[in-house]
Amino acid sequence: MSVLDSIPHAIADGPRERRHGIRWWLLAAAVGAVLLAGYLIAAGLIALVMATAGGAQFDPVVVLVAALPGWLALHQTALKITDAPLSVLPLLPTALMMLLIAAASAWVARRSRLRRPDQAWPLITAMGLVHAFVGTAIAVVLDGPVSAVPADAFLSCGLLATIASAAGVANRCGLIYLVWERVEAEVWSGLRLGLLALAALVAAGGVVLLAGICLSAPEMVAALARLGSTAGDAIGGTLLSLLYLPNAVVAGWSFAAGTGLSVGRLEVQPLHVAPGPVPDLPLLAVLPTHDSAAWWAIVLGLPLVVGLVVGTAVRRVPGSLTRRLLAVGVAAAVAAMGTLLLAHVAGGDLGNGPFGQVTLRPVALAAATLCWVAIPAAAVTWLAGPDLDDELGADQAEAGESAGSTAADADPADEHTTGNPSDAAASGTADDTETGAGDTADVDGDRADAPASDNASEAEATGADALDSDDLAPEIPHAREAAESEPPRSKPAEIDPTEFDGDLTGDDRR
Repeated sequence: MSVLDSIPHAIADGPRERRHGIRWWLLAAAVGAVLLAGYLIAAGLIALVMATAGGAQFDPVVVLVAALPGWLALHQTALKITDAPLSVLPLLPTALMMLLIAAASAWVARRSRLRRPDQAWPLITAMGLVHAFVGTAIAVVLDGPVSAVPADAFLSCGLLATIASAAGVANRCGLIYLVWERVEAEVWSGLRLGLLALAALVAAGGVVLLAGICLSAPEMVAALARLGSTAGDAIGGTLLSLLYLPNAVVAGWSFAAGTGLSVGRLEVQPLHVAPGPVPDLPLLAVLPTHDSAAWWAIVLGLPLVVGLVVGTAVRRVPGSLTRRLLAVGVAAAVAAMGTLLLAHVAGGDLGNGPFGQVTLRPVALAAATLCWVAIPAAAVTWLAGPDLDDELGADQAEAGESAGSTAADADPADEHTTGNPSDAAASGTADDTETGAGDTADVDGDRADAPASDNASEAEATGADALDSDDLAPEIPHAREAAESEPPRSKPAEIDPTEFDGDLTGDDRR
């Protein structure tokens, strides 16, 4: 300790300050790269459309200027084109932008060796605020046929970047573990099953869209022919249809769930169709313009399949029937909230003409999704009961723990104890309690007195000490067992991501 005290503070704190400076430089580089990549994506799409469109003149300056509102469109910011609102924006470029932001955030966290939730919040906040202010600046600068509201740009760009950045560092920096540590086992299982339900309903929407494309192939070819006589016009129409494919998948689920969708005066439901004009886009040729057929009711079986899939997965949740039903409720709520968000983003305004507003009826769709997931899943959980294989495995594990505890109680080392057995047991319990309290106090004191360090060996030692104070806590799991006993009174002060992040490389552990 005297050697450490003899080191001047300027020398001891120098490497730490340099490390913090490198972290900020890495964050700045990642944010700048993401902003530039988004701008280049918008410029590339606009340049491709202008280069292939018949009769259009390719001007690099126009492309660079048009990429500014294109960047806002990538972040789902509502635009106005000659005072006509346009908020039905493609979701495919937005998903690509979110993947870029998440990958950049994960790269910064890995290179900066961020491993705790308190280290992740500055990164997430910086990524979100920078995108929010850049979007606001672009909205303020735009002055011409295309404009945007600065407040809308701030909220949409900031929220999208924040969500994507949090998703990118959730595993490495312990955000997932933070949620897992604070919820009950059945709630955690319900959250995971809610993501499964979202994936299943997206797959159901894709099946509806694929069936519609196969049945409407001649109409789509005719729509491509009406766009123009050149191959460039067909390429532009096809590219626009591809960009709106995720919107169409969400619309497919809305159709399958029974709530339907509307484009202006056109209303489409499995059992009812109100005709109306639609934009002459190949993808929109999938929408029927005549009365519904009786066999369209078959699509109502897809949401039932989604509920049955969730119910089958809930059977593997350990515990009583009440716990499994609670997991069903949480899963249905997660699926409904996700559907509400997707339906709201996929719709919007499409000018002031006859097409008007494109809506997927988010509130009604969320309510229908809640019922389609909850009712079949609850019926399967109630009638089919738990998965017997999982229950047998849990019983065997519990029997093994009981046998281990019995063997520990019958330790021959305790045979030398004399006197009343009850007094000896009470004495041993008191000693164990005092010893455990002393060990815990020593561990906490060591943590409080130990200086912070980025050395990997010290981080692993700290993680090991933290785990020693909570040996009975279940490991980080993808299938956490229901804990019948009370949770431990004290939990580790810090989270060691090496417990649950299997993606760490040798460079990260040094």
